Amino acid sequence: MADDLTIDEFARITNTSARNVRAYHERRLLPPPRMVGRTGYYQEMHIERMAAIQALQAEGFSLAAVRALLDAWESGTTIDELVGAKHTRAATRSGAIDLSAVYPMTKFRFPGLHPDHIVRNRLLGTLAGDGVPHTQLIAPGGSGKSTLAAEYVRTLPGDCAWVSLDSDDDDAGRFWTTVLIGIRTVRTDFGPDLLSRLVGGANVDAVLIDIADELSTSAHSLTVVLDDLHVIGSDEVMRQLHWFITRVHPSHCRLLICSRTRPSIAAARLVIGGHLAVLDTEDLAFDPDETRELLVNRLKVDLTAAQVAEIVERTDGWPAGIYLAGMALRNGASPESVLQALIQPDRRTHEYFSEEVLTLLEPAHLRFLEEISILERFNAELCDHVRRAWDSQQFLDELEDNLFIIPLDDTGYWKRLHHTFASVVRARATLTEHRMHRHQRAAHWYRQHDQLPEAVHHLIEAGEFDAAARLIGDIYPAFLNVSNQGAMVERWLDKLPPELIANSTTLSLATALIAGLRGDTADMSAWLANAEKLSAHPTSSAKSSATTLSLVYFVRGLLHFGAVEQAREWARTGYQLCPPEHVWMPMQAASLALLCTWVDGPTEEVLTLCEQVLSCPAGAQQPIATTGAWALKAVVLASQGDPPGALAAVRRAGQIRATAGLNRVPQSANTWTSSARAHRLLGMYDAAAADAENGYAAISNGAPGRDGTGAVVPLLIELVHARRHQGRGAEARRFAEEARARLRDVDGTGLLPQMLAEATAGL
Repeated sequence: MADDLTIDEFARITNTSARNVRAYHERRLLPPPRMVGRTGYYQEMHIERMAAIQALQAEGFSLAAVRALLDAWESGTTIDELVGAKHTRAATRSGAIDLSAVYPMTKFRFPGLHPDHIVRNRLLGTLAGDGVPHTQLIAPGGSGKSTLAAEYVRTLPGDCAWVSLDSDDDDAGRFWTTVLIGIRTVRTDFGPDLLSRLVGGANVDAVLIDIADELSTSAHSLTVVLDDLHVIGSDEVMRQLHWFITRVHPSHCRLLICSRTRPSIAAARLVIGGHLAVLDTEDLAFDPDETRELLVNRLKVDLTAAQVAEIVERTDGWPAGIYLAGMALRNGASPESVLQALIQPDRRTHEYFSEEVLTLLEPAHLRFLEEISILERFNAELCDHVRRAWDSQQFLDELEDNLFIIPLDDTGYWKRLHHTFASVVRARATLTEHRMHRHQRAAHWYRQHDQLPEAVHHLIEAGEFDAAARLIGDIYPAFLNVSNQGAMVERWLDKLPPELIANSTTLSLATALIAGLRGDTADMSAWLANAEKLSAHPTSSAKSSATTLSLVYFVRGLLHFGAVEQAREWARTGYQLCPPEHVWMPMQAASLALLCTWVDGPTEEVLTLCEQVLSCPAGAQQPIATTGAWALKAVVLASQGDPPGALAAVRRAGQIRATAGLNRVPQSANTWTSSARAHRLLGMYDAAAADAENGYAAISNGAPGRDGTGAVVPLLIELVHARRHQGRGAEARRFAEEARARLRDVDGTGLLPQMLAEATAGL
């Protein structure tokens, strides 16, 4: 094919139009032609590029995806690097733990940059440099915070991680699990044990110290973007975030925080101390040059310098307001009418002006946006499924120039609507039966793709409470060992009708367990009684009733708040009722073995129960149960005069505890107590002290009233024993006093006071 083709000749040869060729130039899909005077000439490389574009479009790629792929091709970037697929799946996994169904990967993907976005060189210069501290971008929706952050981190050396926060992250354990997964998407070898500990319910402050220490030892820089921090209201998270900002130097890990509201982290003190820089609404506002670049050069609106300046003044430089003005002008509105509409702008409640823009959209486009407005994030396949249509990709391509459709990755596969824009579109979409059906179809799609939390959300929004309850029942057992998911399950339960929970044994048990974990014994007991009543219903089969009763007694025995003797009887009843093949049989047997050891001593029954746990196939997925069984086996063997067997068993408990990342998991405290007791019986008092200290580190920050498993006092008793034998009487007395104080908050009338009295005799 000959070189030096005019634009018309080039369009004819490539079976397109001159208008499309110009559009491809604007989107940076085609390189510029060779210019001779004012005439551009196209060559063989342009024909090859156009053929590639058309082939990719024929395969269903959007123009944004085509541009990203071509850019990656030219820069040497791999497809894995482009779509973030190389590390994101591994980031949610540690050992037997797999959180990919709970943490969708779109939470950790950088948003794509819109073709019409304005390069904020003025702000990029402010953020650049080695001496810039952690940074907050605080401004209303539509101020360009996320776009600026995405643009900025692309200029940085080192690793950059993105975390899109949502309301489910408003819990300390969940929040830092999300942040840790974000870090692991760019550093796959970072903290697998930390992830296991967080997921297992470890003390978050203790894990956060280790995260900070590991980050501070890295020789490579890291930037972590926390987008939409305004959805987080937890005081505990804010306290920890304040600590992190003061503890971790930005040269090791720099936080870039985007929020619509000012977080409660004492920003003024952090700024004065040099730990934090804050850019607010005024800083992010467009100046006249940036406004002219958007309206005149990008949106091709014919405006005078005076009109540009007036738009800046009327909108206070609010980027979304300026864009809305540009959209109205590009769609035919006169500058005078637009300026009139901006006489009383309110960038926080701009629904009126948004409505004005919506009316300028093509009816088909507006209808499409209304149909997908129920979705927090979407792709063409999901949109088709929700709409029962096959043209969503076409609509998304046609709306690509709309700045209120935000790509969530460089290929443009996942997108979302701008939050404020979405709220306006949803308000227009009538609450009809069709909308409920869209929620149902969204739930179906998410469940097919193993995005279970989203499926629950849409089922609840559709009013399909029974289906939502069944799904929660299906996935809830997976969270029983994942205490930082309790807040998520609790929010789901709060959205269900109370009578539905009251009529479901599974949901009643879930509610009881959550109440117990937060220290509400009365609420826990009421829900357990309700589950027990339901199990006796005539419609329940004998096996179903027995299983339910087994779990009721298991929870009572597990969360006994120090009533050890009664807990043993509850645990024994639950164990006897539990079907041998039930998933929680190992935990039931291990719990009973522990309580029997406390009440009856290290008997043959305890040894039999431990062997059952260790031989059960389901035990491999329950490291706390297997660790406890090995430690209790060591106690029995030590009491029977078998030091080699006891040492081998206690070493095995330590190996599983370390491999599973249970070293600081509060639920593993009882395993430390048993290991300490075994070492004490063997006369290895230094080892016993080390075990007790490790267990104490895992749970010492817990509130006494929340010690549902009654693990703290037995651990303190082992510390008293160890310190006595080490000749450190003052420390032994201090731990004994703490144990007495905690006994006042639990059942202090039964076995535990006797155990403490034995430990302190002669002190």
